[in-house]
Amino acid sequence: MINNVPVNIRTIVAVTIGGIAILNAAILWFMPRLTRPDLYFAVTVPPGFRDGPDGKVILGRYRMELILVSVLAFIVFVAGNVLIGIGFAPAGPMIQIVAGFIAFYRARNRVLPHATQPTMIREAELRPDKQTIPGGWIAAAGPFVLVALCAGYLWIHGSTPVHGLIIYVVGMTANLTGLTVVRYGLGHWVRPLYSGGPERTREHQFRRTVAAIVLGAEYYMVIQTSWLILLLRHHRLISLGLFPLVLVLILVVILVLARLGQGGSRLAATEKSLTASSVAVGDRIPDRYWKLGVFYFNPDDSAIIVEKRFGLGYSLNFARPTTWGILALLLIAPLVSILAHVTQFLPKRV
Repeated sequence: MINNVPVNIRTIVAVTIGGIAILNAAILWFMPRLTRPDLYFAVTVPPGFRDGPDGKVILGRYRMELILVSVLAFIVFVAGNVLIGIGFAPAGPMIQIVAGFIAFYRARNRVLPHATQPTMIREAELRPDKQTIPGGWIAAAGPFVLVALCAGYLWIHGSTPVHGLIIYVVGMTANLTGLTVVRYGLGHWVRPLYSGGPERTREHQFRRTVAAIVLGAEYYMVIQTSWLILLLRHHRLISLGLFPLVLVLILVVILVLARLGQGGSRLAATEKSLTASSVAVGDRIPDRYWKLGVFYFNPDDSAIIVEKRFGLGYSLNFARPTTWGILALLLIAPLVSILAHVTQFLPKRV
């Protein structure tokens, strides 16, 4: 159990998870300025509203409340670690997410009276989108090859119990398959907002960047997990694992996506748009399909992957069956680990 690992390892885990929560709070501070200009706190608003007096007042109140709930979340995180132990550390990011959502939702309610309908014009491409996976299928196969190599090494040397090896292979394969499906979907299941022009180019660049980040996350996940399993017998070396590196990687990802803005919208500052309009474009989706501003549910939309309204990256259309298949793949790994842990306490048959 995690409470039995050396103190320095507990410190690394706690600091890493706490750092992730702090980074999450920081990105929430800037997020209203990183989304598409006519989507403000996940609400379609008239062009220019974000920079107007009402928009600035709402932003100010949001940031004040974000500071308050983040401080409370930090107090809960520290108190939990002191009273319960390091086992409470994984709850850190979730506590901050809940705190951030409270501030976001209150701001969203203030924006709703200013909502407007997005343009009813829908753009369609005459040619199929030839978006490709960065690195091609050779790069996509890399994480699976690494899992096979690590599993083969552990099997040959017999250094890991069979049930542990099965958990590793099944969990990693399920996670990698889910993320690979997501990357494939970024090239084939996303409905573009623009069919041409500089907006389409920026959108394409943003999508490829996100796909590359997902691929990098796959490699990191495999390397970190395999590294820790291989060094499990040497507790003094586990501190050399890649836990702290995740903070650096998350920071780099945030900076890269923040420079682009959601959908590449911030790149428009240096380019003159050919489709400037006084009508709100947003994501060309009525607000009613975004539940709580973060969950997209539209059975009439064939798109499986859509741009987030409040965030950097993409979300899923929860009205599509494929979405639930992807989520099931991503949940297999933690479920297998939990079941394996629970079965250790079941009575053994003689």
